Amino acid sequence: MQQTLRKPGFGERLKQLAYLLKHTFTIVGRDPGIVRPWVRMTIYGLVLTCLFFGAITAFIVDANATGMLLLFASIVLFVYRYFYDTRQELRQAWLVSEALQGEKRSADEAKSRVKELAWTARKIALIDLLVAWLMSMARRSNKAGMLVRLFMRGIEEVWDLVNNYLLPSAAVDGYGIRDSVSRMGTLRDNVPETLAGVFGIDIAARAVGSIMAPVYALLFVGSILLGLWVGDAVPAFYAGDAREMFNNVEAGFLPDEMHFSWLPLLIAIWLGKLGSVVLDRLTNSVKVIYFSIFYMRITHAGDIIPEIRDELDSYLRMEAEEPEPVAEPSSA
Repeated sequence: MQQTLRKPGFGERLKQLAYLLKHTFTIVGRDPGIVRPWVRMTIYGLVLTCLFFGAITAFIVDANATGMLLLFASIVLFVYRYFYDTRQELRQAWLVSEALQGEKRSADEAKSRVKELAWTARKIALIDLLVAWLMSMARRSNKAGMLVRLFMRGIEEVWDLVNNYLLPSAAVDGYGIRDSVSRMGTLRDNVPETLAGVFGIDIAARAVGSIMAPVYALLFVGSILLGLWVGDAVPAFYAGDAREMFNNVEAGFLPDEMHFSWLPLLIAIWLGKLGSVVLDRLTNSVKVIYFSIFYMRITHAGDIIPEIRDELDSYLRMEAEEPEPVAEPSSA
């Protein structure tokens, strides 16, 4: 039985993500109540991204007061995002568990359930924020050695695994962090043989970065060409002569002057970040749904609609070809 976090290779990560994107919402995604938390988190992330890039733009055009206001708003939203996303993920986990039992729950019922878990939600969000901050410090610090970075990477992966089960454990059974963590050994021992190996797998690990890397590369190349084409047409974003930026490199095929603008590059980074936000939120929602189904399968198997249990096992092993939806549209 799998007892540690298994990290898939690059190809397997992409296959996992493709499978989950195709089949997860086929199983439960026809219930709008399950999909809407992803929509809310995505909109939140897009607004945050736009505010941050709006602040950068404001500083470039010397609208410093507006820039400071937008920057402050983006910082506040960035910190609050951890708390907002945790509540939405708890709502999503609870709605999935109810759908598997054949229940139709409204948005008000989901909201009320999450309110009951307010303190647990805050603690999960705080730990998530702390882990993210520590990882950021480790990456940026020149003093952090390889062992420190490896240790922090291990902490991040362990927290990711624990968080996969914290959300459904809290949403479904109302357990706090301490009780949820203490139950993980029992959960692992209760995994049926048909699902051996699923418990410790890191679903779609870093798949978003793998997908977006070539996208960013294309955007970068395109923005450089556009920056040369725009040239000094927009003075606020004018960077100067590109040849001077590279110490007047001699090349006979280059023109004498190559005016360059930062504007296309800024737009390219903004568009790339928007795409990353959408894909990242989608991947996280799919993971919440996947592990909520897995949690229900190993803790409340008797409560799941009997006719879909075998189908869910195939889905969890990523073997199902055309899984049937388990929920009808609700008002959530």
